[in-house]
Amino acid sequence: MSRWFFSSSFFLFLGNWIGIIALNWYVFETFHNPVYLGWINFARLVPILVFSLYAGRLCDQYSRSMLIKLLSGLSFLFTFFFTIVVITSEQLPIIVILFYACLRGCVSAFETPIRNAILPAMSKDVNVSVIVSRYSFVINICRSIGPAIAGLLIGLGFVSYTFALQAFCLFISLLLCLPITVERVSTKGSQKKSFAIQEMKQYFSYDLKGRGLFISSLTAMAFGFSYTTILPVLTDFHFPGEAEVFGIAMSFAAVGGIVATLTLPKVLTQVNEETMYYRSLCLFSISLIGVLIPLKSLLFVCLFAIGFFGQWTRSTNRIYFQNKIPDEKRGRIMSVILMDRGMIPLGALVISFLADSIGIMFTFAIMAIGTFIPVITNFKKIDSIDEGGEQCYKL
Repeated sequence: MSRWFFSSSFFLFLGNWIGIIALNWYVFETFHNPVYLGWINFARLVPILVFSLYAGRLCDQYSRSMLIKLLSGLSFLFTFFFTIVVITSEQLPIIVILFYACLRGCVSAFETPIRNAILPAMSKDVNVSVIVSRYSFVINICRSIGPAIAGLLIGLGFVSYTFALQAFCLFISLLLCLPITVERVSTKGSQKKSFAIQEMKQYFSYDLKGRGLFISSLTAMAFGFSYTTILPVLTDFHFPGEAEVFGIAMSFAAVGGIVATLTLPKVLTQVNEETMYYRSLCLFSISLIGVLIPLKSLLFVCLFAIGFFGQWTRSTNRIYFQNKIPDEKRGRIMSVILMDRGMIPLGALVISFLADSIGIMFTFAIMAIGTFIPVITNFKKIDSIDEGGEQCYKL
């Protein structure tokens, strides 16, 4: 079953990355307004904040494999119809693009917690850190291939057909997820109208380290991980008329993420997740400063580092919580943990306005400083973590 899950995930993420790059470039080239990039990514990701809690509850109440098939079908249909509209229209109104981005965001808000909740079912004979790294490896392979393919098609002037390729990938993902079957999780009476926020309060009352990781992740996502939103603006500022630079830069970030997923399981045998999280976040923020220098080679190196340390940051966060949370409550609690992604659209909206008002250079500097804030606030405890004093979730 795992081969169907990972194969389906591969084509899903490949299509998503092709679509994200195409949509960002289409909007920027059509309207030449970085603020619109912020609004598009806000519409795409803000449903995570709105629907993630309900998605987690659905995940614990209904068949997870059935939900994946339903959501994969919706994702394909939305993209297919949007592609038809793009190809047959000279220029779409921004409101249509916002509506499409919001629909895809709604699907993602439900799909991500469900796929993460299924992950432990793939790791009965394998350590959770290994299976999470494998899943991250698939994501980063797609982050490498997707932007490169999209950048090639965009450079050749086939932006509209890039969306068609996205729809094709999502159709393949739908077909591959049909054989997936996951056993229903027995809740044993623990499901008494219990909401994700209530579960989270109980969980964080025991796991203080986890609470610190979650809060710091909100800040990091808002400032640091929204860099993809305005990266087209930065590359156009430094290298005008070279659309391929954006795609290549994103590919370097993806390669960094791939290398990170291959090395992380070994690293975590020597260093615990929390320590690795804060150290990676520190290096991630430093890498954001490097992209301000207008050299292609340095840009690619810094994007590799951003992808590498960004992946270590996110993966150590996910592994920490996957190891702690009981399976019967995994959907609801992970839906809250994964809400940190919902800070990306809020950050994207803010930094887009900043880029338009104070310039792209100052904006990236502010992003780096904002990402470094959690490292400063947790500086004293980074090197004093008691590896033997791990808190665990009490039922």
